[in-house]
Amino acid sequence: MARILIGLPQLVGKLENYAGKYDLVEVAPIDQPLPQGRKLRAWRKRVPPAFTFTVKLPDAVATFGADYEAALTTALDAAKNLEAAAIVLCTPPSIRPTRKNRDRVAALRERLPADGVVVAWEARGMWEPEDFIETAYDAGLLPVFDAAQDPLPPGPIAYTRLRAMGITMAIGQDRVSQVAEQLADRREAYVVVERPIAGRLRAGLQRAMDQQVTRRAVPMIFKPSADLLADDEEQ
Repeated sequence: MARILIGLPQLVGKLENYAGKYDLVEVAPIDQPLPQGRKLRAWRKRVPPAFTFTVKLPDAVATFGADYEAALTTALDAAKNLEAAAIVLCTPPSIRPTRKNRDRVAALRERLPADGVVVAWEARGMWEPEDFIETAYDAGLLPVFDAAQDPLPPGPIAYTRLRAMGITMAIGQDRVSQVAEQLADRREAYVVVERPIAGRLRAGLQRAMDQQVTRRAVPMIFKPSADLLADDEEQ
């Protein structure tokens, strides 16, 4: 069964209390108020070893803006101090699928850790799914989709953001089961979700995953057709 880590796109409340409810937190240095240096290292020590930090790159990096270099340095320092399991680039609709932007993304990937950290990319806007997936893989990035609405690319690891509030606020069991099916065969799955449904989603996913394991463990019972039963009686 997949190791599914569910958390919010920002820290809510005290860290210790938060870590008692969720498996991960996605933080965004500069765009969110965060401590620095030793205080971030202290965060890592205040939570259980299994609790996971992920780092969303600042808007200045995602838009390739004027403060790109300083923002990237700050984010990478935060990821190191938190021992982040994943770093996520989330480009806005203004970053269109042009050759210049593809080259920018590829160049950014060269600046990010090569081993031991999941490096993912969520592209919003005009990107066609197939084009986005190909561009992400060419750059060495894990494509991020909304597993409640979109097919996830195959692979042992998934990073998904349930971001469509109009749908996820009213998420039902059918959609939870859809998410569970997409994550079931992964080795690891990072699920970032808005706070109002995080608890309900976590409980629902656990139930759905347990049901899938039960179905796979019990062999299908062969039931002869009516024709086979008739032939057997004649014999």
